[in-house]
Amino acid sequence: MSDASSSPSRPVPLAVTLLADHLDAALAAGEDLAKVNFAWAGPPPRMPADIEALRDAQRDTVERLKTFELALIARILKGREWAAKVAVEVERFGRFAHLYVAGTAALVDAVAECGDNTASDFDTGDDLTAYVRSRGLIAEDAPGLVDTAPIAAGEGFLVARRVPLAVLLDLVASFLDALDAEFDLFAQPPKENGRVSDPPAPTPLQ
Repeated sequence: MSDASSSPSRPVPLAVTLLADHLDAALAAGEDLAKVNFAWAGPPPRMPADIEALRDAQRDTVERLKTFELALIARILKGREWAAKVAVEVERFGRFAHLYVAGTAALVDAVAECGDNTASDFDTGDDLTAYVRSRGLIAEDAPGLVDTAPIAAGEGFLVARRVPLAVLLDLVASFLDALDAEFDLFAQPPKENGRVSDPPAPTPLQ
């Protein structure tokens, strides 16, 4: 008589696996984005060399913000595609999938402008102020970046100028948690004597 506890777990649909991969990667990109932080150490720069170093550091920080923001948006949008498939193939997740798709709809229109900054760069002279203002990092009426002010993507960072980072990551995390609770996506390997067992050693080549 077979033991029920030893029966194989229910297979995870491919659409769920791919959706979870994109959601997990989106969270990672969002966490990387939230970690970007720059602040000038010391008094306001006066010497030309210090001013140049500050401008280079500010620009490098903004480029990192853009990189992680684009990675986050790309994963979010790929997740939308697989969420639509999950809604059809796994009906009980239809509500979660539709909430995710609706909650990220604002990012669809942002793809073109995020991928091609030609018009924005022409209008602003590729100035950093336009970007940090559009992401909510400085006030709308601020004349520009203050030399000693930090540049950091906090919870209110507006992804693609539209959705607060914290709201977006909460939506992604909630959907991923629901999938994990149902399919045990991130299960640990079996434990032996209270410790995670090591994978079997590879068989030596003959």
